[in-house]
Amino acid sequence: MFIGLLIADDNQLFRSGLRQLCEVKGGFAIRAEAENGGQAVRLARQHRPDVILMDIHMPGLSGVEATRLIIAENPYARIIMLTMDRQEHHVLASLKAGACGYLLKSASPEALFEAIQAAYSGSGWLDPDITP
Repeated sequence: MFIGLLIADDNQLFRSGLRQLCEVKGGFAIRAEAENGGQAVRLARQHRPDVILMDIHMPGLSGVEATRLIIAENPYARIIMLTMDRQEHHVLASLKAGACGYLLKSASPEALFEAIQAAYSGSGWLDPDITP
C-alpha cells in the first residue's frame, strides 16, 4: 500500500529532494508536484492525494490560502505545512486554515515520515522545535 503525496513548494530542488527521499524510503507515491499555491489547489482537486506537503511562502497564492481553499473543497484533505517559518502567527494561521501538521524543513527524514504517517492515519503533528 502506498501513501499518495502532493508536494507543493516553489523550490524545484527541494521538491526533487523530497521525491527522492520518499522513493528511497518506499511506501509513498508522488501523485503530483506544485510550484505555487494555485497549482497546489488545482492538483489537489485533480489527484486527491492522501497527504499534501505544503510550503507556506510561495509566489501568488500562499500555502495558508491554498490550504484554506483545499479544505473548503475537501474537508478530509490531510495537509502538513513543511516550511522554514517558525513564527507563531504562521503556525496558528496554518492550523486555523485546516492543516493537520506543521513541520520544519530542518526536521529529520524520520520525523517527516512520522508526520506523513500521522496525517494519513488522521492524527495531527507539530514539530517539537515549535511547540514550546
